[in-house]
Amino acid sequence: MPLENQLPKLDSLIAVAIANHPTVKINQALVGSAEARISLAKKSWSDLARVYVDYSYGNQAILYASGSDLSNVANGYRTGANLSIPLSEIFLKKDRVKLQKQELEATFYKTKEMELTISNQVIEEYNSALLGQKLMLIRLEMQEKARTNLQQMEMEFNLGNLDATSFLRNQEIYTIARSEYENARRNFFVAIQKLEVLLGESLANFIQ
Repeated sequence: MPLENQLPKLDSLIAVAIANHPTVKINQALVGSAEARISLAKKSWSDLARVYVDYSYGNQAILYASGSDLSNVANGYRTGANLSIPLSEIFLKKDRVKLQKQELEATFYKTKEMELTISNQVIEEYNSALLGQKLMLIRLEMQEKARTNLQQMEMEFNLGNLDATSFLRNQEIYTIARSEYENARRNFFVAIQKLEVLLGESLANFIQ
């Protein structure tokens, strides 16, 4: 059966190859990393905020300069917060966020570029496999014809109806046909193996 009738549509194979390709997975992870950096860049001001909690107990007297009277500072928890924003944070934050967005966009398009490369490779190897199978079957047919013809020539030769030169010529034709079939068979299986490498799976998983 023709290979194209056994496999799913080419678009499905391309989708599998893209999903399984390690470079695409790396780029997808980089996209997530870039998105996280954008979020951090937007929240960078939070690193400048400080919150404190303090607790005091006991006699915390303050000596007034005007006399010897002592007044106690209230005991218990004291909380507070402060925020100190440098000018660089105000003026450069927008540029940092923009830079992270550009890196995210570059990673996104790099992923798309890789997907196009993978698609082209799958198309090439898929069609090589289809052509390889057709050529292999053609060579197989030629080999069988050469074998049948040689068997007939051998019978004629044994009966003395064919000279040795003609018989040897037919033997050579059969040998060449066998060699061409083996080469075509090898090329077909190499194309299959290359396609399987791109897909990241055995073609047996897709046979319908």
